[in-house]
Amino acid sequence: MASTTEKSKSPDKRDGMFAQCRELDPWLSGQINATPATAVIGIMAGVTLVASFVLEAHVLAAVDHRAVFVIGSYVVFSSYFVIYYFLDVYSSSFRSITPEKRFYTISNLIKSGMLAAITPFALEGLYNIIFLDVWDSTRIKNLGCLYAVPDFVSLFVVRKMGWTTIFHHICVCIFNYASLSNDYEEDNVCRLIVVYAVFSIFAYSVNMLLASRFLGWGANLRKILSLIALVIYVSCCAINWSWQVYYGAKLWRQNPHWSIIAYGCAIIPVVYDDLYLNRWLLFNFNRLHAETTASKAKDQKRSESVSDKKTE
Repeated sequence: MASTTEKSKSPDKRDGMFAQCRELDPWLSGQINATPATAVIGIMAGVTLVASFVLEAHVLAAVDHRAVFVIGSYVVFSSYFVIYYFLDVYSSSFRSITPEKRFYTISNLIKSGMLAAITPFALEGLYNIIFLDVWDSTRIKNLGCLYAVPDFVSLFVVRKMGWTTIFHHICVCIFNYASLSNDYEEDNVCRLIVVYAVFSIFAYSVNMLLASRFLGWGANLRKILSLIALVIYVSCCAINWSWQVYYGAKLWRQNPHWSIIAYGCAIIPVVYDDLYLNRWLLFNFNRLHAETTASKAKDQKRSESVSDKKTE
């Protein structure tokens, strides 16, 4: 819950939505220096990883998950201003952007770190769900709170977000609220929500991977990372949507309840957001491929020119 200025005029003309997204997201325009941004991601990942282990080891089934969500929201909300101070002191590029972009950047850093930390737990949980049919309600609800907290807080702190992102965050909060009162030992629509959330965690981890292309790496390596991210994200979406259809149909055959239709309608903005990100990943890979190809052609032309001068 993932995202050196690079310009490409013709794609911006063809894709107005991407141009707007790049304008609002400093990750895409590469305006934040690598060292402070990496430090923030590492700190948030470390803190969340410790919190996840503590939750897994010490929180019992009788815990008040709503309290976990409220306390987590307070901690993340406070983190915005701590990170703001850190970046304002140590990052000159952070000071050069508008306040709206600053909080948008911090939101990405916090979410990247938190979701990277809970990814191992999500992988284990997905394996238990898909292959073992084991649904640990306590674990699911705690991880669900950790997943939803950054989206919930960003709705109040970040001023400018795309409407698809706002819808996505609202849906995440609604689904998490429904999850807290659900018994996952029984077949119900909330199981669909959990699996979608798990795959969303992997998707946002891909966003953090893409953000690493601004850490001073070359265009060729960034192109490879973008291709890997595209393959992973498309694969996750394909598996996720297939399972959603399969399990949703199974639930409908067992009991054609109105909640299944309601879930199908509510998930549409989330699916659209996933499609939008798939589109962006493909665009980003094509752009990097064009850049590396042009760079190779330029280098070859320069080499031929030097060779001709030596011959003369």
